[in-house]
Amino acid sequence: MKRLSLVLLVVILGTLGLSAQQSLADAARQARAEKKSEPATHVYTNDDILPATPAKTAETAEAKAPDAKTPDAKGDSDKDKKDSKEAAAAKTDALKAKIADLQKSIADQEKDISLMEREHQIRVAEYYADAGTQLRTSGKWFEDEKQYQSDLDAKKKALDDAKSSLNDLNEQLRKTGASGS
Repeated sequence: MKRLSLVLLVVILGTLGLSAQQSLADAARQARAEKKSEPATHVYTNDDILPATPAKTAETAEAKAPDAKTPDAKGDSDKDKKDSKEAAAAKTDALKAKIADLQKSIADQEKDISLMEREHQIRVAEYYADAGTQLRTSGKWFEDEKQYQSDLDAKKKALDDAKSSLNDLNEQLRKTGASGS
């Protein structure tokens, strides 16, 4: 009898809990529906922040200038514009290719440094795990540590130089008006 009343009590409390959760969900839905939408805010883009690029400035200056050219000269200027756009596109593509190569090189260098550090951690663990090894090879150990540290410093310096070059190339690409990678 006690078990039956205990089971009934649990079922009743569970039902009350579910109904309370449903009313809470309903209250949340109602609050969301009543909430007024906030006024739209202005989203700033690169065009708002950065000054106009030279290419855009030249195009707008030509559009504003009175057209004193003959029809033949106008056709030649269109051809010149097309050639200059193709040259700019070729330059942008070359920069993007250099950036991609440099990014791959940086990734390889980072992988080498990570691998070098992991192998060093294993050597350190093995060295300090055996007291006999510490006594027998302490001189060689310190020579190896100096060599490791100099190699690691050289690789990190090369990585920093590569990252600096990547930043310079990205800046050049940004100045041409193309999006960076």
